[in-house]
Amino acid sequence: MSILDELWYGNIAPYERDFKKGGAYAELLGYIVRHEEALQKRMNDEEKEILDKLTECTDEMYGITEREAFVRGFVLGAKIIIEVMNTEPSKQ
Repeated sequence: MSILDELWYGNIAPYERDFKKGGAYAELLGYIVRHEEALQKRMNDEEKEILDKLTECTDEMYGITEREAFVRGFVLGAKIIIEVMNTEPSKQ
């Protein structure tokens, strides 16, 4: 199956992120979860609702940013391929 077929059938999900246990990403994620849990223990219901809304907005913003970065990277990669295909090797 071609890469385009894989993408079409949902076998490739560029937005999904794998990370290794014990890596920097996993460590940072652990810190975030612990701090958020500690903060929520100190908050009343109204404050928790505000934090939830803030988190939702932040997640949406990150999603937009990641999508835009993916598109820019894809376009750059395509431009590189086009340039390579249109460039004749120099004779030395």
